[in-house]
Amino acid sequence: MNSGWSRIRLGDVARVKHGFAFSGMGESSDTSLPVVIGIGNFDYAGGFRFDSTTLKRFSGSFPAEYILEPGDVLLAMTCQTAGGEILGIPGTVPADGRTYLHNQRLGKLEIFRTDRVDLRYLYHVARSKPFNQHLFGTASGSKILHTSPGRIEDFNFDLPPHHEQLEIAAMLSVFDEKIESNRLLITLIPLLVHALVVTAIVRGSSTVAVAKLARFTNGGAYTKGASGTGRMVLRIAELNSGPGGSTVYSDIDVPEDKTARAGDILMSWSGSLGVYRWFRDEAIINQHIFKVIPTGYPSWLVFDRLGAVMPVFQGIAQDKTTTMGHIQRGHLESTTVHLPPPAEIERLESALAPLWERLLLAEQANVKLAGLRDALLPELISGRTRTRRAAEAPA
Repeated sequence: MNSGWSRIRLGDVARVKHGFAFSGMGESSDTSLPVVIGIGNFDYAGGFRFDSTTLKRFSGSFPAEYILEPGDVLLAMTCQTAGGEILGIPGTVPADGRTYLHNQRLGKLEIFRTDRVDLRYLYHVARSKPFNQHLFGTASGSKILHTSPGRIEDFNFDLPPHHEQLEIAAMLSVFDEKIESNRLLITLIPLLVHALVVTAIVRGSSTVAVAKLARFTNGGAYTKGASGTGRMVLRIAELNSGPGGSTVYSDIDVPEDKTARAGDILMSWSGSLGVYRWFRDEAIINQHIFKVIPTGYPSWLVFDRLGAVMPVFQGIAQDKTTTMGHIQRGHLESTTVHLPPPAEIERLESALAPLWERLLLAEQANVKLAGLRDALLPELISGRTRTRRAAEAPA
C-alpha cells in the first residue's frame, strides 16, 4: 500500500440516509414545483439526466429534511437489470436553480469525518467496479435487486491522504465537466430544432402520414445463438442506457438496413416506445426497433416529427391488451404529422444541418471522454497511478 494510504470501512467515515416515499408526483408545467430525483434519473456512467420523460415534480407536503442541496451525492439502491449495473451508481445534485427532493430507494452520502474523506472523492469511489461488485454480491432480490444503507456502509476500500483525494477528484472532474458541457449541447440542440420547426409550422403547414417521412425497416431476432464477440446487438436497453453487463454481441452479417451507424435514427415500436439517434460504434439492430431511413426530408426534421408524434404512438401501445404494448405498420400510415412548407424546410436546413452534425460530435466525444475517465478511475483510486504532486512527495 502507498505511504499514507489506509484501509477503511465506508461506514466509519460516512452514513447513508434513506429517502422519502413521495407519492403522486408527475409531469407538470409549473416550474416552481420541486423535482423529485428517482432511479430513472441515474445515468449508467454516473450522474443524473433530466429530460421530458424522467423529470417529475411534486406538489404535496413533505419533511424539509428531504430537500437536497447542490453538491449532495445520491446512490441508486435498486436496479432492475440482472447484472446490477446501476447498484450504487452515484449522482451529484446540480446547482441549476431548481429545488430537488430525495426520493425513496436512493441513499444520500453524509460524511461525518470530513477530516478524513472528501465527498467528491467518495463520488468517484462509488463509480468504481469494486463498489458495484460489493453491492451486487450482497444484494437481495432476483428480478429487481436491492441494497441497503448498511450494506453500502460495509464497503471497505483503500483511502489516500486527504490532499491526494482532492487531487484525484479534481483530475477526474475535468472529464466530468467536459461531459456535462456536451450534455448541455445534446439537450439544447433538439429543443432548438423543435422550437424552430414549430415556429415555421405556425406560419403555414401541410400534413403527411408518418410512413411518408422515411422508410421504416425492422430489426431481426439476432440475440439467440450470438457468439459473444463482434458487434453489439442493439436492443431497447442499449438505446436507453448504452451497453451494459447484459449486452449481447454477435459476429453475424446482417443487411445494411439492419445495421446501425453513427447518426442513424432508430425507433423502438414495442414495449418502451421512443425515437433515438445512434452515436456509438456500428451495431446490429434487433427486433422491435425500426431503422428510420429518411426519404426526401432532412434527418433533423424526421427526428423532430417522430418525437412530436411519439405520445400518440405511446397511447396506442398502452391501449393494447397484449402483455407488451406496441404499434403496427398500419399506424405509421394512419397517423399524420404537420410539416413546414418546403421553402421553410430549405431555409431551416442551412442553419440546422450543421447543428445536427455538432450534436453528433458532442455525443461521440462523450463516449470517448467517458472511456478515458473510466480507464483512469481504477488506476487512481487504487494508487497504481499517482497524481504528479503525490508521486513527487517524499516517502
